[in-house]
Amino acid sequence: MHKTSSKNLVRNAFAFLEKFTNYERALRYPYNGWAMNLERVRLLLSSVGSPEKTLKAIHIAGTKGKGSTSKMVQSILTSAGFRVGLYTSPHLLKVNERITINNSMITDIELARAILELKDGVDAVKKNPGLGELTYFELITAVAFYYFARKKVDYAVLETGLGGRYDATNVCEPVLVILTPISYDHTDILGKTLSQIALEKAMIIKPGVEAVISVQPGPARRVFEKRAKEIQARIFPVEKFYQWRLRSIKPGEMVFDLRGKRELKNLRSRMVGARQMVNCACAVLAVDLLEGYVGKVSDEAIRKGIWSAVLGGRFQEIEFRGRKIIVDGAHNKESARALMETIAMLYPGYKLNFIAGLSRDKDIEGFFSELKCLADRIIISQARIQRAATRETMERALKGFKGEIVFEPSLRRAMRYVLRSSGKGGLIVITGSFYLAGEALEWLKEQGIKIRTP
Repeated sequence: MHKTSSKNLVRNAFAFLEKFTNYERALRYPYNGWAMNLERVRLLLSSVGSPEKTLKAIHIAGTKGKGSTSKMVQSILTSAGFRVGLYTSPHLLKVNERITINNSMITDIELARAILELKDGVDAVKKNPGLGELTYFELITAVAFYYFARKKVDYAVLETGLGGRYDATNVCEPVLVILTPISYDHTDILGKTLSQIALEKAMIIKPGVEAVISVQPGPARRVFEKRAKEIQARIFPVEKFYQWRLRSIKPGEMVFDLRGKRELKNLRSRMVGARQMVNCACAVLAVDLLEGYVGKVSDEAIRKGIWSAVLGGRFQEIEFRGRKIIVDGAHNKESARALMETIAMLYPGYKLNFIAGLSRDKDIEGFFSELKCLADRIIISQARIQRAATRETMERALKGFKGEIVFEPSLRRAMRYVLRSSGKGGLIVITGSFYLAGEALEWLKEQGIKIRTP
């Protein structure tokens, strides 16, 4: 294809994608069977042969750790010699990050062609107004399904976007399900209690399909057990099959033992933090349970896969102008606690400068309660999204904080401020949402720093 024609194709396809409502960035996120209608997703996919019915899917939902766990599963299976698609959300720098095969993102031209292939399906949905309007997430999810099927992946690892019951990924027919830890998030949408939130996630468990269950609070565990019993699915709580023990941790590397069905001593991971050991255990147990499909995956492939697994925006450490910068997409109380635990282990005694900006639908007070314990300075900022929390809301949540509070309305201004006013011995932590994390990585890339995102 001529270069100019290719550029026009890409430009037109991406412009077409952007016309669809993107609830990820919107102020309000409707969550019901009409606004998020799986029947219209199936109709859309039927225009390209219903690839969701042919993919061997590993479906993953949860509040925290689902992106890391998804990446670990994909990386282990890739190391074992399989061709593995991975679908995650949101993206940090470009939408292509959401769709990868092994370690390669879908290219602009491949994404554009997939969007165009789905246009007949888009038209079919438009002719059925009772199904409601397609969304940005639904279309890009359909692109992933179509692309994985066309590329003949052996397995597709699919991370839910929100909840599970109505999530577009839930049209898949999984060979295995993984439920990562449940905590309070999206409470205005998924429910005010852990049981309500867990129930929405539990709806990805399908009849007769095995499910790996990460370490869970009691209410969530009971919901998963009840759902599995009702539909005759088997659940496998990770702590019954594996135990983990940290041996050492330093920036960029963690060494730990995993013992149970396998004896894996001195596993090395570049994804650091105590919670990542649990994610790893879930990924390994998942691979064990997939033996009927993939055969026995060697310990060597697991070691290689765990070491190879990296994901942007998850305790991502960057050196810039003599400073250490950590970019982390933590956005609720539990993930903020995990972030602070990891910082305390890796950087004791460092002066901690935070740039933080959350969405207004988050537990802002709970999030900042974790930061206030160790932070020396908190610069509150706002990502370029409609639902960014206001300055007043964030300052109110910081009441009682003994350190310095600064407001800079944009990430770029916040970065300039912290670099100008902080010494080279301190740590700069950018957190609060994946959108703010993405803007930070975008700014650093503009400064000439090589950035890893998928």
